Amino acid sequence: MVRRVGMKLAQVADRPDYKWEFTVIHDDKMVNAFCLPGGKVAVYTGILPITRDEAGLAVVLSHEIGHAIARHGAERISTQELAKIGELGLIVALGGKDPQTVKAVDAAYGIGTGVGIILPFSRKHESEADHIGLILMAKAGYDPQTAAEFWQRMLEAKKGKKAPPEFLSTHPSDERRILQIKQWLPEVSQYKQTPELRAP
Repeated sequence: MVRRVGMKLAQVADRPDYKWEFTVIHDDKMVNAFCLPGGKVAVYTGILPITRDEAGLAVVLSHEIGHAIARHGAERISTQELAKIGELGLIVALGGKDPQTVKAVDAAYGIGTGVGIILPFSRKHESEADHIGLILMAKAGYDPQTAAEFWQRMLEAKKGKKAPPEFLSTHPSDERRILQIKQWLPEVSQYKQTPELRAP
């Protein structure tokens, strides 16, 4: 089912230059999926009870395809490289200072770039992938409304587990995702295929 749903979504992603591959990793404790540049997508079995069905799986796979076609992996590497260059420049500028001062400034720089640049950038990527995913779902004939339902189930699955505050996380909160998805649904509905137009 992962390969079938993945290929259905990949067909509407309009990236024939990507070599799409969809893989299942057997790990029931890992509730996640990921994507590598060029179209390699993997889903852990731990997320399947939350996806529940084909439409729920389409939410996860379309999100990961969204990351791939938006080239978020390459952008993340570039951002991290720029942060590292800035850190090296700071260390050079503090060359003659006391080692404890250099260490303290370096730590502050790391925290500042992490919380102020890298984490918000990562959350932005997650929201973009959610938005692209909704469009892909609609184009492939899936109901984008199921995305909000999936994230509600994800929220319920995390009940009782301690999560970091959103500003310290790489992902938007599930509540924020549900709200954004509901806001995007009217726009996304224009992409929805009628049953007669769906690819076989």
